Amino acid sequence: MMSVTPDPPRKAVSGIMASPAPFLTQRPEKRRMHPRAVEWSSNGQDRDWEGNVQVVLRCRPLSDDEQKANVPWGVSCNEHRREVTVLQSLHKQVDRVFTFDKVFGPKSLQRSIYDEAISPIVNEVVEGFNCTVFAYGQTGTGKTYTMEGGMRTKSGELPAEAGVIPRAVHQIFDILEA
Repeated sequence: MMSVTPDPPRKAVSGIMASPAPFLTQRPEKRRMHPRAVEWSSNGQDRDWEGNVQVVLRCRPLSDDEQKANVPWGVSCNEHRREVTVLQSLHKQVDRVFTFDKVFGPKSLQRSIYDEAISPIVNEVVEGFNCTVFAYGQTGTGKTYTMEGGMRTKSGELPAEAGVIPRAVHQIFDILEA
């Protein structure tokens, strides 16, 4: 998942301890120190190795075809509580609730998703951290739209629909040009 490069980075990622229930684990702080994550640097001082995994979920809106067919919502997103409820009322079963580090509801904009979840990671990359962002999910859930989004306009500016990848590239070049 994450790798340590042989180049001397400012900070490196150490082993990440697996959680028995990763989707239900509370993560109040941004970074957690691995208990054995200390390295001696060449000048004899301790250098901390930090690692962090965050799970962010985006609930996509129903498509036009789904709305025309009156497809019922299968999930309910609570952005403030960072919870997603899988609605199982069709089968008279108990709904299942899952907690994530961040939840974006179906009305979330590409820009707000990027600003809140991805931009801080891009800043860490520029600072020398090893970071990874990837999209995972079932076919048709919006991974490509979230990662790539809409195409650039003729003026070269990012459209409102631009996804994570073009926004990250734009941010990196803005930082390097500053």
